[in-house]
Amino acid sequence: MAIGIVPDIFYLNNISLHVGTKIMAKLIKTSLILLLLTFTTLHAKNGYDYYHYGNGGSNNKKLNKTAISKIAKAEVKRLSMKKKISKSWNLIPILTVKKSASNDWLVTFNNSKIKKKSKQNLYIFVDVYGHIQGANYTGR
Repeated sequence: MAIGIVPDIFYLNNISLHVGTKIMAKLIKTSLILLLLTFTTLHAKNGYDYYHYGNGGSNNKKLNKTAISKIAKAEVKRLSMKKKISKSWNLIPILTVKKSASNDWLVTFNNSKIKKKSKQNLYIFVDVYGHIQGANYTGR
């Protein structure tokens, strides 16, 4: 009699395993979709905060030199926090703020503490509405 019970239990385990596999597959699919949506949202938030600076994202108000200076200084802090540039840049005052050939603002910082001459000038490009366009050491 003990021999006859073993196949019945085995059969019931196979049925519950099959049902459990379907439920598990749905759980895995649901988890993956939620995970993808979470990463998409996080990625969208971690880019440049164009609308955090300047005029709150309004595209119809051109900013003055003072506002552009504040935005450029905030960008230097952001770059140093992301370890794209040395933290010593945070203490450096703005050298110049002027309009570039493309009518965007070019904000220049000069850090004499940097040993490499080609890296002593940091240029932050900001459009007239306060959106960061880029940063480099060449000014081009």
